[in-house]
Amino acid sequence: MAIKTLFIAPYRGLKELATVLAKQQNDLDIVIEEADLGDAIPVVKENENKGIQFIISRGGTAKLISQFTNIPVVEIKLSGYDILRTLTLIKDYQMKVHMIGFPNICNDVLSVANLLTIDISYTVVHQKEEVANAVKEAWKNGAQLILGDTITVNTAESFGLQGMMITTGKESVLEVFDQVRQMNRAMKQLESDYSVYKNFIHSMKDCVVIFQESGKIVFANQAFIQKLYKKNKEINQLSIFSLPEDFLPLIDELLAIKTPYSMINKNMVLDGEGLRVTAGRIDHGKYYYFRIHEKDVEGKKNIEVHKGRIPKTSLAQLVTTSPIMKNVLTKARTAADTKDPLIIWGANGVGKKFLASSIHSESENRNSQFVELVIQTDSSTVTEEIGFVLSTLEKTTVYVLGFELISKERQKEMMELITNKQIRAIFSFSFDPGKNTNLFQREIISLLNANSIYMPTLKERNEDLGELIRLFVSIFNAQFGKQVVGIKEEALEYLRNFSWTENVKQLKSLVKDLVIASEGDYIDSQVINNVSLDDSMVRKGSEIDLTKTLEEIEKEVILKVLKEENMNQTKAAKRLGINRTTLWRKIN
Repeated sequence: MAIKTLFIAPYRGLKELATVLAKQQNDLDIVIEEADLGDAIPVVKENENKGIQFIISRGGTAKLISQFTNIPVVEIKLSGYDILRTLTLIKDYQMKVHMIGFPNICNDVLSVANLLTIDISYTVVHQKEEVANAVKEAWKNGAQLILGDTITVNTAESFGLQGMMITTGKESVLEVFDQVRQMNRAMKQLESDYSVYKNFIHSMKDCVVIFQESGKIVFANQAFIQKLYKKNKEINQLSIFSLPEDFLPLIDELLAIKTPYSMINKNMVLDGEGLRVTAGRIDHGKYYYFRIHEKDVEGKKNIEVHKGRIPKTSLAQLVTTSPIMKNVLTKARTAADTKDPLIIWGANGVGKKFLASSIHSESENRNSQFVELVIQTDSSTVTEEIGFVLSTLEKTTVYVLGFELISKERQKEMMELITNKQIRAIFSFSFDPGKNTNLFQREIISLLNANSIYMPTLKERNEDLGELIRLFVSIFNAQFGKQVVGIKEEALEYLRNFSWTENVKQLKSLVKDLVIASEGDYIDSQVINNVSLDDSMVRKGSEIDLTKTLEEIEKEVILKVLKEENMNQTKAAKRLGINRTTLWRKIN
């Protein structure tokens, strides 16, 4: 395909020469126009959107054009032949000669003139507005022949002086055509390299974006667009200021940087993930970048973090009709007055998170967020990821689940991170950690057991059942527009005898179904019979991730059975059909 080129000739003779030579260039598609200096700008603008790849012009016109377009401008240089022809023509002149021109022309002519021992007075101009004064001064000083470019010659003639143009010859035009070819080859190579780099960055799991000070995004890889905007969008539709609010302080800090190529490293939490963000300023402040480092975008996350998603609770909301819950309330109030790490343990669905949130609401950290940190797998990077999350927090409470899943060494590292950050940690377990010390560092379990609360099952706090049901009825009345005022005694007795495998969580789910199904003022036996108890009360098992290795699946199954057996290794081994030694070896 021919290289589409715009040739702007500052004078008629150059246009004629270019027209003749252009017909001989089969690989160039050349559009030729005549315009000098500022008159060339409208010509450029008119042709910019017509697929022009290069612009050719000379002298001050070329310099001016380059300031108004992003299309590469190739300047026709004065060749030695051009200068020699002009100097040969004037060397025997008896008239006083004065040269006026832009720096590039003056420098070239004077260099050759000095070699030939030809003395020429001259004036350098930088803008076309300076030409008239320069010609006027030359005329006052007795100059009769003004040597220069198109505007200089035209101005000289307006003063009644003889003007001579330093014209461009055939050699210079052919040379500039070759320059266009060379630049085109180089740009094709750059485009090819750019395509490789662009595709590579698009394939990265790290999120990368480059933007201007105005906020306009000039490049973003697919990982960035998918992660931050959740769907495909065109780059020209995006602004860096439309990112989640968590990024705004970092953007402000970045835009305040004065030193080029400076870098900022920050730890952030986004959608529950701990992230490390590298940001910096490049190209003397014209461009900025973010790079969000992620461990594994596609794989299973090592941790999840939830902030601000948990409704505010208080200890006053606890239902404590039963003696066992009165004891829980006493311990919780004591725990709220300390900053020491705390264990809350109990079966699934008993309300451990509710209790932890209530303790937080009555502690010194009440004005900060309650953060839930879920450890899902053990890996070599999990401690680093936890560190990222903790580094973004200050004077808050972190509710930790899955602490038992990480190695003892990483447990120790995590405890050190928590201590150094002065964060209140509340650890949640579905088993008694004091009876499963093999899962923890000895020092850690001693520290944690000093401050521990057991959350009883619904069976153990049977006296609270009626109060809990009434509480949930009021919640779902408001939610579904019902007017249920209570539960009949025979219906309550039936529920007292039910096997609550998911405890309070399960009860709340059932009451929701009962309120929805109720047509009268009370929940009675008929309403209970109309609700499928099997559907609402069956405990849902965790699905096994079949993308894992056989060894990982085996360990996950063993840990699941251990939790169901309250971490009793003898019972778990019996269920699994292996001995305790084999069980111990497989989980350590």
